[in-house]
Amino acid sequence: MNKCLSVAAAATLALTLGACLQQSTPQQLNATNANSRIYIGSLTCNIAAGTGYVVASSKSMDCVFLGKDGVATAQYAGTITKVGVDVGYSKAMHTIWRVYSLGSDRGPGDLSGSYAGEQSSAAAGNQAGGNWLYGGPNAEVGMFASGIVKDAGYNLAIGVAEMSLKLRR
Repeated sequence: MNKCLSVAAAATLALTLGACLQQSTPQQLNATNANSRIYIGSLTCNIAAGTGYVVASSKSMDCVFLGKDGVATAQYAGTITKVGVDVGYSKAMHTIWRVYSLGSDRGPGDLSGSYAGEQSSAAAGNQAGGNWLYGGPNAEVGMFASGIVKDAGYNLAIGVAEMSLKLRR
């Protein structure tokens, strides 16, 4: 059992190594990616607090999309569900996703749908973590979030994540 926990902790640390950069604001992400042909904007989400129950957790989200032009916006409601090792408690947090369109042009209201991918995080007071999700309309949208959250709780999570988004009217 100790060997399994050691392997899980090592894998989580390896996956979250890239998350040790300070998280940018949506405006900074848009400025940095202004010349990208596939970057379409940032999705800022407030994610509810929750408890991991060893194999799964589910949290609600309220999100705002800001297009890379800095003007176009849309509001979304959603959930994020994790399956894998997820043990502990995490406080409510604020996450910023980098959003990429790998196909058709997307407007701010075109992100509704289901996404799936990998996630990992470790928290002992502060949290470092990362998520990569793919899906949405015609499975052409990719999202990436990483960063450090202060005073996030105490949690270890690694596995598969599923996120659903629905446009608020």
